[in-house]
Amino acid sequence: MRRVVLGIAAILLVAVPAAHAAGGKKGGGKAAAAPAVSDEKIADQLKIFCKKWMGFLETRERDNKRGVKWQNAGGTVKGQYVGYSVEYDCLMKERSSNGTPVATIVYREYLYETTGASQDEALAAKPAVVDTTEVTEIFRYSKGEWVY
Repeated sequence: MRRVVLGIAAILLVAVPAAHAAGGKKGGGKAAAAPAVSDEKIADQLKIFCKKWMGFLETRERDNKRGVKWQNAGGTVKGQYVGYSVEYDCLMKERSSNGTPVATIVYREYLYETTGASQDEALAAKPAVVDTTEVTEIFRYSKGEWVY
C-alpha cells in the first residue's frame, strides 16, 4: 500500500490486481459496494412490488375458488374459499435501525361462502363474506429489490 499526500487530504491508493480491476475476483478481495439507490427509486420499486404482490393474491383467490371442497347438506350445496380485497395500502416506513428500507402492505382477506341447489348453481351465485381479516405484510429492501 502506498500513501500519497496532496495538500491536507491524504488519499490511500491500493494496488489492485489487473484481473480484479477488469471485473474478475482474485485473491478473495472484497467486492466494491453497490452504488446507493435513491429513496425515490426505492419507492417506485415498492409500487411495482405491491402491484405484483396483489396480482399473486388475485391468482391465489382464483385457485382457491377452483379448489373449493363442496359440502352437501339437505339438498343444498355449500362451499367456502379465501379471497382478497382489491384495495390495499402500500407504505414505506422509516428505515430500520441498520438503515434498511422497510415497507408494509395492508389488505383484507375474506372468507367467502357460496350456496346453491347444485355445485354449478353455487358457483354462479354471488358469494357472501362470512369473515374478514385485515392483513399486514412487512417487507424489506435487500440487494436492490423488495423481499418478503
